[in-house]
Amino acid sequence: MMAESDPDPRREIVMTHGVLSPNPEDLFHRRGLRAMRAVLQEATLRLWSDDAFGLAGNVAFRSLLAVFPFLIFTSAMTAFIGDRSMAKNLIDFLIAIVPPPLIEPIISEVEQVMTVPRGGILSIGILLTIWFAVGGVDSVRIGLNRAYGLRETRSTLVLFGVQIAMVVFASLALVLVGYLLVLAPRAGSWLHALIPGFDPAAVSIRLIRFPASATIFIVVLFAAHVLLPARRTVFSNLWPGVVFTAVAWTLLAGAFSYYVENFGTYASYYAGMAGIIAALYFMYLAALLLIFGGELNRALRIRRLARILNN
Repeated sequence: MMAESDPDPRREIVMTHGVLSPNPEDLFHRRGLRAMRAVLQEATLRLWSDDAFGLAGNVAFRSLLAVFPFLIFTSAMTAFIGDRSMAKNLIDFLIAIVPPPLIEPIISEVEQVMTVPRGGILSIGILLTIWFAVGGVDSVRIGLNRAYGLRETRSTLVLFGVQIAMVVFASLALVLVGYLLVLAPRAGSWLHALIPGFDPAAVSIRLIRFPASATIFIVVLFAAHVLLPARRTVFSNLWPGVVFTAVAWTLLAGAFSYYVENFGTYASYYAGMAGIIAALYFMYLAALLLIFGGELNRALRIRRLARILNN
């Protein structure tokens, strides 16, 4: 009798190296709900293995410290590029897309930060933004590198430039929203001129609020998954985690808002700091979901590679 041929060594590597699920065959070969459960299980196990919980805490803490300097920077950039009156529209927009229990305790501070004149775009705000926000972006970079199984090879100078670019990009996205909010009433007038029966009041800030916020979320998420990891990847390997994160963030905002309004007892423990603590919890969960999106993409990539090698 002829001895059985040895299995493909490439397949054996995929089957045994780096897979944390106790039943890897479900991840590799199953279909439907069982496959979905196996992918989510692998991504969750990797979340724990890569210390994503600690990284999410660092992202949340630094993000909270960077909120007001970032708003100062955005306000200064808005005045530098366009009109300072757009700051009021941006305030209304941000208040509308953030869960009310998180934004209400700091509305007055946000309004003061974004409407009080500053000493120009190169003020202390940009320095604080760089110091705090870049640290948060760096934690996201580390989390996504671990999620995708990548080793960082870029220099410190390149990394710092990428992190600053992400902060500036996010600020420019808000400035663009400011322009859209200003153009909304004018767009209604333009459409009325083209279509006499069209009601110009139909085009309002409320109408473009959801599309604008959804576009910002998707674009910024894709930018984070493309720019921050040490290696570029194709679109087909990115979009599942990005879409999952965007949907999960939306559900988290609604669920967390409902919880704080109906069951939250932060005031009993933190008194006047209750709003800040609630915001910190929300940022922590949001950062965890962002990293989980990368872990999900990694689990799907393992499944895809195993199925290719098995054919």
